[in-house]
Amino acid sequence: MLRVLVVGYDKMLNALISGSVYSGHKVVGALRCDRVNYSKFTLFLKDIFAPSHDLAIIKAFGVYDINAPSINSDEFKKEFEKLKPDVILVGSWAEKIKPEIFSLAPLGTINLHPSLLPRHRGANPYFWTIYQNEDLSGITFHYVDEKFDCGDILLQEAVMVDPDMTAGELRDRCSKFAQGLVGELLNKLEKGEIKPQKQDESRATYEYQLSEKDTIVNLEKSTLQIHNHIRALKPWYAPSFYLNSRRIYIKKHRFLALNDKYKNAKAGSKVFENSKIIMVRTSDSIIEVTK
Repeated sequence: MLRVLVVGYDKMLNALISGSVYSGHKVVGALRCDRVNYSKFTLFLKDIFAPSHDLAIIKAFGVYDINAPSINSDEFKKEFEKLKPDVILVGSWAEKIKPEIFSLAPLGTINLHPSLLPRHRGANPYFWTIYQNEDLSGITFHYVDEKFDCGDILLQEAVMVDPDMTAGELRDRCSKFAQGLVGELLNKLEKGEIKPQKQDESRATYEYQLSEKDTIVNLEKSTLQIHNHIRALKPWYAPSFYLNSRRIYIKKHRFLALNDKYKNAKAGSKVFENSKIIMVRTSDSIIEVTK
């Protein structure tokens, strides 16, 4: 049985804790994202009046709630020395981990990244997988090193992407796969059966953090490109488009066949509007948007 320390957020924190426990290993502590995002006093009030899902998971599994303002802090080092884990597992964590931290555990610090590395290193792999019309994603356990998502691969598993799946639904599916795969990872680590594999740099892609401009959908593009952009943004971002100087948010959408009446309309132009919907000509269809 390995002693596991988990650092993470939301569904991946849940997957790492539950998967470790269900596979017979001991989760000795967890550092949740709330510790980094809030001051001590604010978090004290939040934990009383509006506790997070992360705190609920930690309590449900009886895991020690690590009190440290950062994974790179002296407080974290002290907690590590007290808990004496064999391995650190990381899932959905924004901080870059310093070498003196990721080298602490005897079996290393291992990150869970929701893509088939080396593809889609960096931020928002769920968005980029769907936006680029890929039908295969995955989860990768790899060692943490001095570069983001570049460490040796320990274990990977492919995850299918359905044609109408949103980024949030892909996150949920990847989390479920991760819950099962983390047990296999820990069991193989314990038995010394893991053979780290270098990442193929010739296949690597690195994605940037999304900004406001990336939520603007270009309705002059094809049906497939527009559909992929909209579903890649949900549920974390609000897709929208500009019609002249008006910004219109897309609550719901569907595509209609391009009939003779609108074939001469310019791509990106309005063909109909009332108080509830607006219809715009795309390059190969009509999109009906609920405002």
